[in-house]
Amino acid sequence: MKNPFIELCGCMCLTLLAPQPAAAKTAGEVPPADTLRTVFFTDIHVTPGNAQDSLFRIAVAEANASDADLVIFGGDLTNMGSDRELAHVHGLMSQLRKPWFTVPGNHETTWSESGCTTFRRLFGHAGCVATRAKGYLFLGYASGPYMKMADGMIRGEDLAWLERQAAAARPGERIVSLCHYPLNGDLTNRQEVTETLKSVGVTASLYGHYHQLQLRNFDGIAGIPGRALAGKRGEAPGYTLLDFFADSVRIREKPLGMPPVTRYTVCLKDDPQISALPCDPLPPAPDAEGRMRLVVQDSAMVLTGAAFCGEVLCYGNSQGVLRAYDTRKGRELWRHVFPDGLYTTPLCTGGLVIAGAASGGIWAFDARTGREKWHLPTQSAVVGDGLTDGGALYIGLGIGSIGKIDLRSGRLLWRHDYGCGQAQGRPTLADGRLVFGAWDRHLYCLDAGTGELLWKWNNGSGSLFFSPGHVVPRIAGGKVFIVAPDRVVTCLDLATGKQLWRDNSRKSRETTGLSGDGRRFYYKTMDGELAAIDTSAERYRELWCTDLGWGYEYNSCPAFVRDGVVYVAGRHGTVAAVGEDGTLLWSVKCCNSGGNDFAQAPDGSLWATFAEGKIFRIP
Repeated sequence: MKNPFIELCGCMCLTLLAPQPAAAKTAGEVPPADTLRTVFFTDIHVTPGNAQDSLFRIAVAEANASDADLVIFGGDLTNMGSDRELAHVHGLMSQLRKPWFTVPGNHETTWSESGCTTFRRLFGHAGCVATRAKGYLFLGYASGPYMKMADGMIRGEDLAWLERQAAAARPGERIVSLCHYPLNGDLTNRQEVTETLKSVGVTASLYGHYHQLQLRNFDGIAGIPGRALAGKRGEAPGYTLLDFFADSVRIREKPLGMPPVTRYTVCLKDDPQISALPCDPLPPAPDAEGRMRLVVQDSAMVLTGAAFCGEVLCYGNSQGVLRAYDTRKGRELWRHVFPDGLYTTPLCTGGLVIAGAASGGIWAFDARTGREKWHLPTQSAVVGDGLTDGGALYIGLGIGSIGKIDLRSGRLLWRHDYGCGQAQGRPTLADGRLVFGAWDRHLYCLDAGTGELLWKWNNGSGSLFFSPGHVVPRIAGGKVFIVAPDRVVTCLDLATGKQLWRDNSRKSRETTGLSGDGRRFYYKTMDGELAAIDTSAERYRELWCTDLGWGYEYNSCPAFVRDGVVYVAGRHGTVAAVGEDGTLLWSVKCCNSGGNDFAQAPDGSLWATFAEGKIFRIP
């Protein structure tokens, strides 16, 4: 059952909690409320059967028995954002007898097996929600990251939505922002966000993510915190109560089963305790001139890599637009619009552009005209990258399955159902064997001709977070090399799947590459380094490790090797080029967001896409 208090209007949810009194000061003006009492839940992290599942049931009962006018959810409702978790927590939230609304958190968007479509189906919006209550207008919006580890980012289309909603505010209404992420350096476009909010009169923003009650200064906007349900070690479980008055908000901590305790009272305009708090420094300015040139600036986020069909560049964006861009003429050639965002990197082969859709299905289009050639339906979202070889396409078919498709006809040649989790990283093919990872903890090896399972491997951990689901396996000398979120380099025997060795001397994570001759396996560390190991060695043997100068790093983007040079992209719009001997040739900053992937054009140049919608050319 959906929230009965919410009426859908396009991408916006509008909640009307009470009729406005007739005695406004001027015609149409909304008078300030004496008190708007709200329950603020954030970072509840419910998985069916876990401790938070039980705690949240108690919290819902308390909220129902309270005098609250409204319940606000600040995201991280779940852990993995799986369909099962979302359906379960939605059922618990629907037991509230108070009006409520929610935004997604990073745990709903980073690992979503539905490409974030299940959240929209259950909660009635894709991240943007507007709610009115007693003279207040709450504007909630998603902060990502989307479908991979990266910094948070507010989509450009969501900022435009914010401006439209604020422009429609009633006279006298106070506007309050709601975003799971704090509006600080953890957002790649934080300055654009805070400038937008201040331009429409927002003076306070509710946030979660940090799990603790700490006031913050978001470039002059008061950061109003919510605590996590479970609390820190030794801390009682609980939630936050926010009491909005005409000119201030009182922040109270409510331990389960105990009376609330006032932590702060904040003026909604020019509060000196907010002004006294430091703001995060602004990010460094780009310095990539001469190394990289901006060619495309999309109006939406770009969360795919790109592919070339001759001189035509193809990529997808967060608004579901598959775009073919003529790089010679500098204009769009054609586009196809899907109902939901695109996360799979397009493939160009034999005059076709292949794309998987979060709305379901795999599609082939004529590369020149954009006309649909074939469409293969799938039972769930397609969010993983594919591989073409010998007239066939190998790609995940949604949750728990992968298949081989005839490129000319779109006919499914075989399908292997491995159980659960998306196969998100690009598979690798060698010696008739297809190797891929999934978000179910396993790395798989199939017979490429038949789809028969030859072997599967896992790292022994029960945590899905450590799955090799978003890694490109590299194969050399009969061995498979991977790095995964478990921060370990793993080497397996291609023929048998036997684990040959594992090494955690450096904190590796998801980014992989292979030299042209197959002698060196490259991986990026979480300390901002690029390391190379000898693929012929019987044990882990490091050839070199080069500091890229990036510091803490976790962006997932496959390395690209061109003419003996390794190119890697970081989480803050950084790109580095490293020679095959480990020499750092250059490292620059071209923008502020994480890189997605590299593609090579027919003229040999490299093109890199970035989450903020920028596409750069590297000569």
